[in-house]
Amino acid sequence: MLVRHARSLTAAVVLSLSFATAAGAVVLWDQSTLNATKDGTVNLVSSSCSQISGNTKVHTAMDVHFDNPVTITNVRIYETPGNVQAATQAYLWIAPKTGPLPTASSTTVEAAANLVTITPVSLPGGQVIEVSANNLNIGLPAGDYWVSLTPRHSLGVFPYTWHIYAVGPVVNDPTPAIVACTVNSNWVYPLDPQSRPDYSIKIEGTLPVPTLQTSWSRVKSIYR
Repeated sequence: MLVRHARSLTAAVVLSLSFATAAGAVVLWDQSTLNATKDGTVNLVSSSCSQISGNTKVHTAMDVHFDNPVTITNVRIYETPGNVQAATQAYLWIAPKTGPLPTASSTTVEAAANLVTITPVSLPGGQVIEVSANNLNIGLPAGDYWVSLTPRHSLGVFPYTWHIYAVGPVVNDPTPAIVACTVNSNWVYPLDPQSRPDYSIKIEGTLPVPTLQTSWSRVKSIYR
């Protein structure tokens, strides 16, 4: 009888759930379905701004939501071919969302600490460049955020590189942009009032997931 009860208790201990965090790679946010005509807006940081060359500094920012705490490993945006294929760095700015438009200064978005390495890859068909900041390790609590990934390169000659906007209804608020040629906090919508879309972005990373754990010290104590 003692052995039978001990075995039953052992099974109960093994079946009890002790939750711990384990990483499971997932897509955390996905607005990567592109509009059919591949329309969009410039999203780049040139070394300087010039009316003659057209070089400028414009950052787009997409709003995203996470139901749970996350660890971001990859941020991807989708742009048309141009000078972005040769870009090696971008500004990655992530900040809590507190309203329909960001309030951060252009100097905050364009801080040197926000520079990350990027990998531009031409997708099949050659009309779209996937620009990825990989191997990140950014932990965030659940909530709403602005995410901006802006490659560093010159505007070049037509056809220019621009950030393609996503198809479908706007999720939360449309994508705003800031022109950072001067220090300012003036975020505006880059397209006219009749067309204020979300711009393309995909975020990948990990979520905490429950795992089964056995307390072997408790199991052992049953047989003593």
